[in-house]
Amino acid sequence: MSRHLKAYAIPKSWTLLKKVNKWTSRPLPGAHPFEFAMPISLLLRKLGFAKTMREVKSIVNAKAVLVDGKVVTDHHHPIGFMDIIHIKPKINLRGSFDHKGRLVFNDISGDELKRKACKVTGKRTVPGGKVQLSFLDGRNLLVEKGSFAIGDTVVLEVPAQKMVEHLPLAKGHAVFLIGGRHKGTLMKVESVEGNQVRCSSGKNHVDTLKEFVVVVGKDKPLVKVC
Repeated sequence: MSRHLKAYAIPKSWTLLKKVNKWTSRPLPGAHPFEFAMPISLLLRKLGFAKTMREVKSIVNAKAVLVDGKVVTDHHHPIGFMDIIHIKPKINLRGSFDHKGRLVFNDISGDELKRKACKVTGKRTVPGGKVQLSFLDGRNLLVEKGSFAIGDTVVLEVPAQKMVEHLPLAKGHAVFLIGGRHKGTLMKVESVEGNQVRCSSGKNHVDTLKEFVVVVGKDKPLVKVC
């Protein structure tokens, strides 16, 4: 697979001037769905830390970029929704979406620097009786048997990957929409029926798919999403 991508083929979530940029880096596969992530090189250039790919590589090779508390050494490394990015000496960001479905990176501080909300996308029992949870960002976590369900969120402390809180997809909980017409909107759950979720924000009511909903808190968000 090519390590570069023609600008016309990039996801809509990337903010790149296609008439100015013919080529861009392709993010490595695995950590995020393609439409939910961009390469770290693109973020460094968008933020003004680098103008050329040589400058991008220099920053990355100096171990000045950390994602979820771990040093990144490849400028193709994908960063996306809910990722915590630290650029030395003091830039701290979290990946999210705006109302147009574009990837944005919001400033964070304090406890936010180690707290990541991970949506459960898979669940299976492994030898020994424990349960392996798979998350939207590609990571896995072994837990004791519990009430975890696909669509729930587990708040993790990174990079230790220690579970801080379990947030079920349930009535009254705060959710952030990552797909559909209302992508990038913070709402509350009214009801969950099968694969359908009804959410509300003030007088606005939305019916959407479970796959587009990420639980981010109970009464209010535990992590900054917008």
